[in-house]
Amino acid sequence: MMREIVIPGEELSNEKDVKPGFGTYRDADVIRSSVFGVVEKINNTIRVVPLRGKYIPITGDYVIGIVTVVKFRGCFVDINSPYIGFLPTMREDEYRIGDLLLLKIVDVDEVYNVTLNDPKRLYDGKLIEVIPVKIPRIVGKRASMLDILRKGTNCKIFVGRNGRIFIKGTPDEVKKAEKAIRLIEREAHTTGLTDRVKAFLEGKIKESGNNGNEK
Repeated sequence: MMREIVIPGEELSNEKDVKPGFGTYRDADVIRSSVFGVVEKINNTIRVVPLRGKYIPITGDYVIGIVTVVKFRGCFVDINSPYIGFLPTMREDEYRIGDLLLLKIVDVDEVYNVTLNDPKRLYDGKLIEVIPVKIPRIVGKRASMLDILRKGTNCKIFVGRNGRIFIKGTPDEVKKAEKAIRLIEREAHTTGLTDRVKAFLEGKIKESGNNGNEK
């Protein structure tokens, strides 16, 4: 997976087997960026995640949503996006307005109708929001940073690609986890971040300012 910042019109790929995803367009034999953002290449699809703005749903992403409308055959879910998710259900009383759910996006059509599945109810914890583009840094490669956060705080932490994070633990543990996550969000562009997060969780340093070196 690539991680680089691009500007509108910048060339992303000229490989024939690469497909354009969100935030890109094809210009003859070249795929270019249509937004200012961060490049992600997943399998044979390349997309650009805007550095600003709301989350844009992608099939396969896990998100944290809030039930807003309950119908006979499903629920409409706020997924922190300009687009609303829909979760099919078997019963009208299966979920209630305000329920917090971890969900998988199983389909996004050409007009961004978003279908959700695999719901897991989240409760007795704290929901926080971060800039969606910072989520990969909070998770880390092969979930390495997320593992550090979980072990260092004894919290259960569920991360949505849509910029929502649910933390469950004692009040002190949750507060510690949130501070560590805010540190990562604030310093995601700096080097040595993993060591600083570990030091913070071990109590060796207090909340850090921007003391890393930009990449």
